[in-house]
Amino acid sequence: MSQMSMNNLSRRDFLRGLSALSVSGLLAACSPAGTPSGSEAEGGDTGASQEGKTISYWVFWGSPGAIADELLADPELGKYIGEGNTIDFKSGVDQQARLTAVAGGTPPDVGILGEYLDFMSRGVVDPLDSYIETSEVISQDKFIPGNWEVIQYQGTVYGIPGFECFVRRGLEFNSRMIEEAGLDPENPPVTWDELFSWHETLTKFDDAGNLVQYGIDPYDAEGGTGPGNDGWFMAESWGFDYFDPDTKEFNLDNEMMVQGLETMGEFIKLIGPDNLAGMRQVEGQGTWGGAFNAEVQAMIIEGYWHPGETVNEKPEVAPFNRSAWVPVPEARRGTKIQFGGGHMAMLFKDGGNKEEAFGVTEWIQSDYVCNLIFDKIGWLPAYLPYFDNADQEKYPGLKFYFDSVKEATYWGPFIICEIQSFIETQYQQVREQVFRGEITATEAAAQLQDEAVKEWKAAGFA
Repeated sequence: MSQMSMNNLSRRDFLRGLSALSVSGLLAACSPAGTPSGSEAEGGDTGASQEGKTISYWVFWGSPGAIADELLADPELGKYIGEGNTIDFKSGVDQQARLTAVAGGTPPDVGILGEYLDFMSRGVVDPLDSYIETSEVISQDKFIPGNWEVIQYQGTVYGIPGFECFVRRGLEFNSRMIEEAGLDPENPPVTWDELFSWHETLTKFDDAGNLVQYGIDPYDAEGGTGPGNDGWFMAESWGFDYFDPDTKEFNLDNEMMVQGLETMGEFIKLIGPDNLAGMRQVEGQGTWGGAFNAEVQAMIIEGYWHPGETVNEKPEVAPFNRSAWVPVPEARRGTKIQFGGGHMAMLFKDGGNKEEAFGVTEWIQSDYVCNLIFDKIGWLPAYLPYFDNADQEKYPGLKFYFDSVKEATYWGPFIICEIQSFIETQYQQVREQVFRGEITATEAAAQLQDEAVKEWKAAGFA
């Protein structure tokens, strides 16, 4: 998606990491899952008129806002939300605004707002099974299985996949930069050691010691996410599960975690943490594709959306975009990793216009909406009637992701952990302490384990 201003939250900004304190703190007073608060059980739609309704629909990304007028111009929109009704569409809704609205009882009727598991486990969104039973558009068999899995909590469906779904693991690289460095783009690195060798070759400083180009920031984009709806890349690469949903036991203090923190940290140490931070502050050289588009960063760990976003954001760079398997440790050489995830539209209990709001979740599966989003942003839905007919070679590098579904030998597990946002925040903090040399990777792993166990008990899940 396109690089947005500081006032517009993009997918990139959102996935940098969530503050567990803000999520759990703001939602703490909300009713537990299953409690009918503000839903149809309480007469959710209280308006006397059934005509001329305005359905509020929010998304956290900024980029859909650029095509909002085209989306809402769909001549068949009324078929989904009722003739005479309209959508009040708001994009780029930042985290503080959306959490405050939900906690304060003023959420949108329907939204794709992230924090999905937090919303589910804290009971602020409506169960959707009864709507699905009578829908002619939504049914389990019409969606990618992995995307249908992530919309459920304790056996109940709370979201409908929409706008951006599909697989999340690929090493994207700029073949022109690779060739100019004397490397072979036809033989990309498959292990962390090989990737580090490329990283060293591609990293350059000016005479004053300023960073002018580098190979990869392994914590950028999908490389730094997790745990969450997009999995946890480090855990997948080293091959361990950080939490057992059955026994409720954490596995964060282990040798694989230590190796991951040490290995990924070395890439940042070579660049210099402050050099990297300074480079990121330059406009147009941010995370989630910015530095890649500027041809300052030669490689990035992203998902299927990267090829399409690159074409739409920086068409002159797109022809050189290539996609390959993400790196693994030498002991796992040959392992081909993939993860299925994505986003979902939810109906909020304190929202209104329930039937019409569910109609929005049906509308976003339509060819009209999916075509606009695929063509102008580069995203794919999880809706099989559209997805199965999508052009797999529409963007340079996209075909890899379609092929990877059949070729992957290890699928990262979708792990349900109610404090995943808290752990993600702690992970971001300790990994920086490691690459800045403030603590060892061994100390960081032990600290993660200790903080997770404490938070699990404090949050009342023990």
